[in-house]
Amino acid sequence: MGQYGGIGGIGGIGGIGGIGGIGGIGGIGGIGGFTGLGSFLGAEDTGGYDATTTYGLQTTAEGLAHLAPPGPAVAGTPLAFNTTENNDRWATWVRGSLYVSEFLTRIGYEATEAGGQKSAKLTFGGQTLVELVLPGDDLLASQCAFVNDYADLRADRGAEITSQLGFPTEYFAMILGMHLGQHKDTFELITATQVAAAHAAMILKHALAVRRPDQIDGRILPMIPTPGHGSFPSAHATEAYAVATVLSGLIEDWDGFTDLANRTAMVRGLAERIAVNRTVAGVHYPIDTWAGASLGTSLGQAILGMCGRAGATAEARRYVPDNHDFTEHDFANEAAAMGVEVGAAIPIAATPHFSWIWQRALAETQKV
Repeated sequence: MGQYGGIGGIGGIGGIGGIGGIGGIGGIGGIGGFTGLGSFLGAEDTGGYDATTTYGLQTTAEGLAHLAPPGPAVAGTPLAFNTTENNDRWATWVRGSLYVSEFLTRIGYEATEAGGQKSAKLTFGGQTLVELVLPGDDLLASQCAFVNDYADLRADRGAEITSQLGFPTEYFAMILGMHLGQHKDTFELITATQVAAAHAAMILKHALAVRRPDQIDGRILPMIPTPGHGSFPSAHATEAYAVATVLSGLIEDWDGFTDLANRTAMVRGLAERIAVNRTVAGVHYPIDTWAGASLGTSLGQAILGMCGRAGATAEARRYVPDNHDFTEHDFANEAAAMGVEVGAAIPIAATPHFSWIWQRALAETQKV
């Protein structure tokens, strides 16, 4: 998600990397930056013609008008009212608005202070889904040592870091053997998940307001621009773990891989790598990744519920940060010891538009 900013190759389903302008799911993942709708912005918008073509169409219309004499128009069959049956008719960016609307009507947040401890809660359907406790200044200072140590990996990971400034969907596509010609709807589901996760992360970033590492320790010197929003939680970690959670459910339901366990492990390993790359770059503490992975996992589970996946529930999580590095192994196996409390499962009701795109993504199973 990274550097908000530019409309950058406004695009989507049409051109890998947003090359060539108004395309579709934006360089598969929208390297061109993040605005409110991410790489949905402008996707499949009809835009306009160049001046010569516009004038040519006008003169052609005038020249052909005599072939269709004036007369009363006959109304066609009206479109169905307020239903996903019309979703195929809309441009991708319109469906993007529908996904965002479904998601945002279900979330809220609350910032609290009790006993000297400050925290922010993200609610889903009125119930607390994730609570993140604000880290203290001493902890942030201690975490800077990890950030400085990770700088040794910058030469090896520079290409990954810069190409992952936007939504790094290309990396998930590599693991699952996907391309836009055959997995258009799966890419749309991924983008919907990324945009939803990004919105949620921004809410908690605002509430918690944590300084970036280079604003604490002048020796860090990030290799990319410091983003213009708070450090905790990491939005990249939130998005990556939300996508990993949704894709793990999707490919299990696809039932099309003979090496499903290996691919699932790589999807989760990729989520870790995307998140940790932000620490390598110098713009996030490891605790930011702990918070983002916790938030993203719970959000991914909630999105699976909105998609109507059978038996899907979202686990509530609470994270109390401590001075630990982040690894996927620890997150999967030692989370409780690292400050992550997993609470009760929250039932999530299916929603029309997420269910629509989920069913279409499921149908792409035989195309792998």
